[in-house]
Amino acid sequence: MKRFIPYIGDINQLVTSSPSETKGKKDEEYIHPALKNLGCVTLVVIREAIAPVVFRNAEQEITDIEVGDEAYVRAVPNKFKYPEKGRGLQILRAFGVGGRLPQNKTILRKNQKPSDVYDLNTLVFGDSTTHDNRILPVRAGVNYSDGLSLLPKHMCVDESFHNRAMEDGTLFDAESKKNSDNLFTRHFILPGTLMIQVLSTRGKVLPQEGLDHLLLSMGIAGAYGGQTSTTGINIHSRIVGLYGSRFERSETSPYEMVKLLGGNHADRKNPHEMSEKLHELLSPLHEASMGPKESGEYQRELVKKFENDDPNLKDMYTKTAPKVAELFDSWFGTGK
Repeated sequence: MKRFIPYIGDINQLVTSSPSETKGKKDEEYIHPALKNLGCVTLVVIREAIAPVVFRNAEQEITDIEVGDEAYVRAVPNKFKYPEKGRGLQILRAFGVGGRLPQNKTILRKNQKPSDVYDLNTLVFGDSTTHDNRILPVRAGVNYSDGLSLLPKHMCVDESFHNRAMEDGTLFDAESKKNSDNLFTRHFILPGTLMIQVLSTRGKVLPQEGLDHLLLSMGIAGAYGGQTSTTGINIHSRIVGLYGSRFERSETSPYEMVKLLGGNHADRKNPHEMSEKLHELLSPLHEASMGPKESGEYQRELVKKFENDDPNLKDMYTKTAPKVAELFDSWFGTGK
């Protein structure tokens, strides 16, 4: 991972200061997050449906978007980010270094410090709360793109018919004394469907420790999307590669990758072949890269260390916590 150091932040330099413009106080300074610098790290992921998945918004059908002349399945970023942000909180709770409040229920009381509720998860995934009539916004250090299917929608979506029956298994509604008309169709993404997604950092604001936390929070598999109780674990995440450069590349957009793949649709069903093909396309475009095998092994090793209570991993989280706390207390608090 040392090859990506020029493109990420430094845990020991999360804050900096600038001269204050307050009249009569020429020597005073104010503290703020470290200034952004050129550099971005791009994590390309294939999300493989291993059971029926439901990705939709208000409408009944699976959300889609047109790319060229075809409609493709579109999983908006929060379909993946929300579960992984929650997993990140659980990791911090396991180490006793954060995750003190429920997800999306961040409350900071008047007598508390920002670091009482903001932690490494906040730095990676972002958050916002109010404190004594002030809004304390933290932009995510990692940007999630849409998850875009590699195949057109009509080739990877199906539907099934259901009814909301009574407990006795009939359609008779005991309250209204008539048969229920609660019949509905569920649209779902077929198992075997591959979706491409890009997670990226920019401005060198996220340190190595934050990138490791992201990889660990992503895990290997999980239950994603709506109505997951019908299918349970439904997504297997596979890393295509990690890529570092001073400037971002247009080819790392999922919408561009789908166009660049070319070939026939039969080739877009094998996750291993697609990972290798995408890596061949992206690697020459970046200054530093790590392929599917190496990056996948690195992430699985992180998971293994966590499951085995590795002392070095715990030490990393323990040492990172006070430095992240200093960032938020200096940024939003009185500083030093």
